[in-house]
Amino acid sequence: MIATAIAAPMTVLLAFLLSAGHSPEPSDNKDPAPSGSVLPAVTAPAPPKPDAATQAACVKVFAKLPVQLGQLPPRRTQTDSSFVAAWGDPAVVVRCGVAKPAVFGTPEAAQLVEVNRVLWQPDPQRDRTVYTTVDRSVSIDVTVPAGADQPLPLLAPAVSALPALCTATDAAGNTGAKLPICSADR
Repeated sequence: MIATAIAAPMTVLLAFLLSAGHSPEPSDNKDPAPSGSVLPAVTAPAPPKPDAATQAACVKVFAKLPVQLGQLPPRRTQTDSSFVAAWGDPAVVVRCGVAKPAVFGTPEAAQLVEVNRVLWQPDPQRDRTVYTTVDRSVSIDVTVPAGADQPLPLLAPAVSALPALCTATDAAGNTGAKLPICSADR
């Protein structure tokens, strides 16, 4: 019964995401990604195999992800996980059930970012920034290519399907990596 409750929404969601980019009109393919065409699949590393609680949490989040992320059309993903989604070119990629970022809670960590009541640990890299939630029962990361519009406000409603377990805000409203946050024991 539990497997059916998880599998049925995932099947519907995956079918919807995979068919969302298909256009009934033929495309002349003059542009690499003309409006209405399907972008090629994105290869993304799979998050670790989820336990039952992680799987249930990721189902809640993925059920609320937008089909189109702002102006970015959906993309298929090539991965061993059903908890990876992508939009646009270059792709914004969401993965659910990932590990907390290695820099989280260290002096090297960048300042936490709060977007619509979701706390993210940014990990700036040369050509992208990876944002990982740090205040939910399951960690979700979002890879944002350099120069892309910030998608976190559009993703916050889906992430908010999971209740916040903590805050990183002091009495003055300051948010930062050095402030108290959820313990590793949760």
